[in-house]
Amino acid sequence: MTRTPINIGRQPQLFFDNHMIEMVNFVTRTVHRPRRHPANPLIRKDKPWEVTPHFRTNCWNVRYDEREARYKCWYEDTGLDYQRALKARRDTLGPIDSRVHDSSRHRMLYAESEDGLSWTKPELDYRTVDGRRTNICLGDETFGKVHAFTIIDDPLEADPAQRYKSIFWHEMTNIEDSSIRAVYSADGRSWQAYDRPVSFGQIRGRALGDVIILYPDTVTGQYYLDTRSIAMCTREGNPKLPTGGGWGDPYYPGDGFGMTKRRIFSTNSRDILDWPALDQTIVPDDGDDNLDDEFYGLTRFRMGELWVGFLDVFQRTHNTKDVRLVYSRDGYRWNHVSRGSPFLERSAEGNWDCYMVEICNTPLFLDDEIRIYYGGANVHHDWWTHGEIEGLDVPEAKAGFAGGETALGLATLRPEGFVSIDSTVRDGVLVTRPFVSQGTRVVVNAVSAANGYLEAELTDAEDEVVPGFGRDECDTFRGDETAHVLSWSGRTELPQQVVAGGAKLRFFSRHTSLYSFRIADTHG
Repeated sequence: MTRTPINIGRQPQLFFDNHMIEMVNFVTRTVHRPRRHPANPLIRKDKPWEVTPHFRTNCWNVRYDEREARYKCWYEDTGLDYQRALKARRDTLGPIDSRVHDSSRHRMLYAESEDGLSWTKPELDYRTVDGRRTNICLGDETFGKVHAFTIIDDPLEADPAQRYKSIFWHEMTNIEDSSIRAVYSADGRSWQAYDRPVSFGQIRGRALGDVIILYPDTVTGQYYLDTRSIAMCTREGNPKLPTGGGWGDPYYPGDGFGMTKRRIFSTNSRDILDWPALDQTIVPDDGDDNLDDEFYGLTRFRMGELWVGFLDVFQRTHNTKDVRLVYSRDGYRWNHVSRGSPFLERSAEGNWDCYMVEICNTPLFLDDEIRIYYGGANVHHDWWTHGEIEGLDVPEAKAGFAGGETALGLATLRPEGFVSIDSTVRDGVLVTRPFVSQGTRVVVNAVSAANGYLEAELTDAEDEVVPGFGRDECDTFRGDETAHVLSWSGRTELPQQVVAGGAKLRFFSRHTSLYSFRIADTHG
């Protein structure tokens, strides 16, 4: 069947979905999990002014500053006064969540590194504690609290003084007086507030959820915001039905109006201070997700023409978190990659990241690897803050719980290494849909075992093999390369009239993982 060719330009073609696949035989799709770095955790509490560093979604970001040739990390210290929170709860019988926030001193801290592995916490001039300079860079009694901040190194900004931007919950002494604010900075160490709060269509005041993840998109020239509504988990339930009495509303499967789970809301704008109404974009599914799965936060980024996302998933009953991989063609309709299997899962019991792992940072794409910074915790989501009030029989629920922490970790993948098409003992075949391109060479990212190989042939859109570019003429690839140029009897240049008019590729392999292909320029 003839199909309209897909214009792939020079973009890498990834295999998250079947968009470029016409036929396969004896190959399978493999989702690759990142490898944890042996130096983990990279940043953890080690300063006397740090109270409760909070490497959670979204309370930290890591960026690489090319001008200064250094990595920069901003992370939140909630500064939680645990005993004060308990006393306020017992004295006022007020909402648990409100008491915890009122008893916190949310502030933004700064760290930096030359290699992204060994970090220092420079003493800045912004704030002192007990007469000592600290690495606190935003948040004090005068300015107010800084909670759930997102930070970008903005490629859309022409003014170098506003190179870094941040949006966050701006909390005053009374949480009800709070709002969503934005600040900017030239270097990420010293911040200046914009002169008005951030507005979000139908959202007013601080009614935006406390997960706020910002992404500047150079393709559209717009900012994308993935967040939550603070009212998304509340509804009038059936008063005749019992509940468990803990922190968290009951859920009614199959009742659209009764959706009380955390879920993702998105919007996009050219102005970070003024956003249209939020759209609900990723919602737990009663058929495919567990009864208590909730979608905590989404971190999106571009790979070629594809949107890829890290979806933080909260398991309410076990009070744990892990990360799924999702993708989208338009940035609003998202699909899960291997829905039942976490992309980044918790480590073994007793490790620093055994109960929660979460990602709120876009990957850093280096020449030889993809760096995925993540937050990890050896405490559960809310047992340590709400457990004693509820009388839970867990170690974290004891006042003064020691040994609990959240910290920063790192995991890595090969370039374009999220998903591959794999063959084993039989000849695997993958045939692409017809495509057009202005490029002249086939570049593949692939790895073959010692007894493996990869070969290809070029056809026109009608499946006729192009003379001189059949499988028999293909120079067999064996090895491990992220940008190998295929050749046919030593020739690498494709017949431009075929590629520009509509062509297809047939890949043949054994014991090989094919991560991507693209049609590149002669020198690209």
